Amino acid sequence: MLTFLKRKPEAPMQIEQRGVPPVRRARQQNIKVSDDCAATFAAIAAAQGFSRAALFEDMVAERLQQLEQQGVKLSIG
Repeated sequence: MLTFLKRKPEAPMQIEQRGVPPVRRARQQNIKVSDDCAATFAAIAAAQGFSRAALFEDMVAERLQQLEQQGVKLSIG
């Protein structure tokens, strides 16, 4: 079960640092989408107060959660 992907809370929360190193992120995925899709994605991120990267992670976490609720188990890594 993947526990590192969790949906972001609606309101930003302060997180206390406890000596845990930050998660390394890939710099860019270079996912090709239409101009309309890219513009809509940016508008959704802005409307929800997310960066585009945070919105993408939130959407992936939501999709993962839906699959887990359907009983689909993913093997990642």
